[in-house]
Amino acid sequence: MKKLFTFLSILFITMSSRAQVVTMIGDFSSWSDVAMTSADNVNWTVTNQLFNVAGGVKFRQDATWTVNWGAADFPAGTGTQDGSNIPVPAGNYDVAFNSSTGAYTFTPVVTNFDVIGFNGGFNAYGTPEALVSADGVQYGKSDFYFNANGVKFVNSTMSQTFGGTMFPMGAAVLNGPEIPLTAGFYNVGFDKSVPGYLFQQVPVSLIGDFSTPAFGVDVAMVSTDGGVNFTLNGFNIPTDGNLKFRANESWATNWGGSGFPTGTATLGAGDLAVTAGTYDVTFNRVTGAFNFGAASLTENQLVKVSVSPNPANEVVNFNIDAENFTITLVDMAGKVVATSTSNDMNISSLNNGLYTYLVNTANGVATGKLIKQ
Repeated sequence: MKKLFTFLSILFITMSSRAQVVTMIGDFSSWSDVAMTSADNVNWTVTNQLFNVAGGVKFRQDATWTVNWGAADFPAGTGTQDGSNIPVPAGNYDVAFNSSTGAYTFTPVVTNFDVIGFNGGFNAYGTPEALVSADGVQYGKSDFYFNANGVKFVNSTMSQTFGGTMFPMGAAVLNGPEIPLTAGFYNVGFDKSVPGYLFQQVPVSLIGDFSTPAFGVDVAMVSTDGGVNFTLNGFNIPTDGNLKFRANESWATNWGGSGFPTGTATLGAGDLAVTAGTYDVTFNRVTGAFNFGAASLTENQLVKVSVSPNPANEVVNFNIDAENFTITLVDMAGKVVATSTSNDMNISSLNNGLYTYLVNTANGVATGKLIKQ
């Protein structure tokens, strides 16, 4: 009887261990689980998976960190419990994983469409930086740092180049001139069917316990130099807590650490502990340097502003209770798109969407939202 009980116990444990779910998780999915499939609960696969950013990847069981596998090897290796993130370059891959041995492989998917990339001042027009595509029409790359001006798109054999006269978006012209890109961090898009291109300045935001729910709402910072230095004035932290800086409102690129109110944030480090108060915040995403300084203006110094019409599609009127002022309009990426020293601002040339306005006067500041439609 004892042997029978032992056998049944072992059988139950074995069956339970085989009835698990294995997923992939990493920078490509903003650390959300991607389900894998299996016919035997041992060998797990995903076909033609798009990894739109280069970054770390792990396998894990039941979408929890209790059982997870990782290693430092690519494109093949053996994952171990709590191993390091697997360094996967951007691309399309067929992925195989054995949850019994930990063995894994990433096999590049051979596509029937040409690879599009870009080169420019950042690499002296050398070997193209590849874009990623799932359909051979829409290509993209997120959060790329151009440390010099100018860029062109090229095909994989470098037999064709595409340029343009407009920035940050425009028509891609075969054998056209250098696109007048200015140095900075950008999300890059290329549409082969048009053809056309788009460079979106990478937004950097603050996220933390200060919102409801905690770590549920990003607060955008402002940049005027292509997404390197960011500022946020009059930022209120209602209670002591934690926060982080992050790019693209995604956990793929985030900064934390210690040293409040001034210090150096580190990529992927833990939450930054902060003290309640109202601050003027600065952050440099290249060096990680940050500072939470005393707010230059207090709440009772805020200027009263009304905006009409809002939403608007052409001219917006700012009714401001001050004589001398500067209006700055910022897009959701934190990029300054318009300024004015008069009450009227023409926004007809701007893309539809949500913008933040900042009104600066000798007596104080005011901020708010403006919708272009």
